[in-house]
Amino acid sequence: MAFISPGNKKKMFTNSKWQSSFHNLSTQIHAKSHFDEVKRPLVIIIHGWRSGAISMQGRAEIYLKMGMHVIIFEMPGHGASEPVAKWTAGHAAVTFHEFFEAIESKFNMDLVSKIFLHGHSMGGFVLLKFNKLTSSNNQYEKICGYILESPLTCYSFIFNETLKQLLIPRFLVNQYWRRLRVHFNTVNPKLASVEDIIEVDTPLWGSINNDLLLIQAEHDDVLGIRHYDRLVDVQTNLEHTRYTFDNHIVPSLTHAKSRTNNARDKIIEEWISDRNHSDSLTSA
Repeated sequence: MAFISPGNKKKMFTNSKWQSSFHNLSTQIHAKSHFDEVKRPLVIIIHGWRSGAISMQGRAEIYLKMGMHVIIFEMPGHGASEPVAKWTAGHAAVTFHEFFEAIESKFNMDLVSKIFLHGHSMGGFVLLKFNKLTSSNNQYEKICGYILESPLTCYSFIFNETLKQLLIPRFLVNQYWRRLRVHFNTVNPKLASVEDIIEVDTPLWGSINNDLLLIQAEHDDVLGIRHYDRLVDVQTNLEHTRYTFDNHIVPSLTHAKSRTNNARDKIIEEWISDRNHSDSLTSA
């Protein structure tokens, strides 16, 4: 169950102003993009588990109204991306890293002045790992902020909930973890081998060494608040950081079914505006 394929894919949204592109990476990835011929900031959005580009369209429209280019990355096994027999967040992080490494081959990055990354739920978990995988090219230097929305931050929380759901007795927990670990390492040969459960928790899984906006649904009926609490603790206690960290708990926001939320959108707009000069955001 820990590696089950998402299934029940979301339908692709169709709009003549949005382009589809396919990227032959470790898994073939589909992305929706909205560019024009003006140099602007770019935001890349990653959806959550069993979601897709269509679920992020409302958020994307906010960025478009702010005068930004937008790319929505569909994780392996989601939307129009290639199905996978066994799904892991590690593989999703690897494919996003590969996607970003090759981004200049598919998009005109001369039209991009800055890059922001927005991850929802599992998409946030993917970005935590991506931030740890980043290498050096001109596009990485353009990344100037992450927006994580109700992110998953610790797999150990999910692991313990799975133990309860499957009624696994305590004397079998270590054996169950060993089997998961072997599967994870087999599926993710491009990542360092995982030996201990804490290695798939923040901060060992990843943290953000860049400006970070963390937005959390107050009543999160999917992940609860502890994923948020852990990341707040980690980011607050980072040593020798020159980056900013802003965190907000939004009472009106829910984990799922929040394609539109005025309170969240206002927070994002203000945070992005603080990081963009007015001459960088030409009206769309």
